Amino acid sequence: MNITFDGLDGVISSLEEKAGEIIARAERGIALGGKEVEGEAKALCPVDTGELRQSITSQPDGLTCDIGTNKEYAMYVEFGTYKMAPQPYLVPSLKNKEDDVIDIIKDAING
Repeated sequence: MNITFDGLDGVISSLEEKAGEIIARAERGIALGGKEVEGEAKALCPVDTGELRQSITSQPDGLTCDIGTNKEYAMYVEFGTYKMAPQPYLVPSLKNKEDDVIDIIKDAING
């Protein structure tokens, strides 16, 4: 018994095209969500010289986005040391904006 589906290649091609569109939209949403978290991190960042705040960036890469800083002392500010209490700003920024980021990504995917 053989079963043949005419036009199956076209259906598969259409599905692949739609999947590509959804991924591209999700990537845009993730980039926008990263900017939202970046802004919150800058707002929560304790300021001494202002260097740490200015160094916070978001770097989208496909379906991920890194938010952070290149300042070596940033982790000591975030997590503290045995001599200094933590002053977290990165982790709380993500927690504060979690629902907003989800909504941004949903909106981007839905177009």
